[in-house]
Amino acid sequence: MATFKPELHSAEAVISFYDENELPMFRVFAGHKELQENLRYTYTGNDKLVGRDKLNEALQSVLSNPDNTNPYMIQILRHKGKGLEAESSITFQLNRNAQIMPYQSAQMGYVNNELMQKINAMQSQMNALQMQLAEQDDDVEEEEEPQDKNFLSGLMQHPQIQNMILASLSNLLQPQPKVTHVNGINTDAEISQEEKISHAIAVLKQYDNQLGDDLLLLCEMAQNDKMQFNFLLKMLRK
Repeated sequence: MATFKPELHSAEAVISFYDENELPMFRVFAGHKELQENLRYTYTGNDKLVGRDKLNEALQSVLSNPDNTNPYMIQILRHKGKGLEAESSITFQLNRNAQIMPYQSAQMGYVNNELMQKINAMQSQMNALQMQLAEQDDDVEEEEEPQDKNFLSGLMQHPQIQNMILASLSNLLQPQPKVTHVNGINTDAEISQEEKISHAIAVLKQYDNQLGDDLLLLCEMAQNDKMQFNFLLKMLRK
């Protein structure tokens, strides 16, 4: 005995079949046979537009459940005596099972396993890299010294700069003996701070061709980093 497959596979196609007939009444059965126990939807009114809306609601109800892959049969009805009979009918199926061939299923399983292996390997590599980076960060934190807040502080901590300043200013800030000649003037009196500054500048010019810039840096340190400036003075006065 031949088994017929559903002929329509979309709600639009079923609605189109209904519109082709002027009769408004219909019945929808689950399966391919007209069995009362399989009656699912029916409309026996006389308004074609209302019937169309009812049929569309029925079709959307079937579509809303993807697991419902049952075939259905719709009958367009006409009056016969005191009853109803089918004027025309057609079968349809709105939700269809995805068919996967055995070799496709096996191939998908192989691909999934291979993909999971690659993901696991990548995860292991990422974990190892994170551990390595964490160890490097720890080493850097142990070896790294605090960064200077400004360029001047870093400059003043340079050993060569400190030695130059110490050598140049040692005579300026230590007690000075009486001198008999300052800038061509003979005197037995102790020189003033202004004279000391002039003398210090004259000496420093011989060792520093950028003395003006360096003195401005020293002034900036005195204004902005008094702690560093006082520390430097204490070293010079020892």
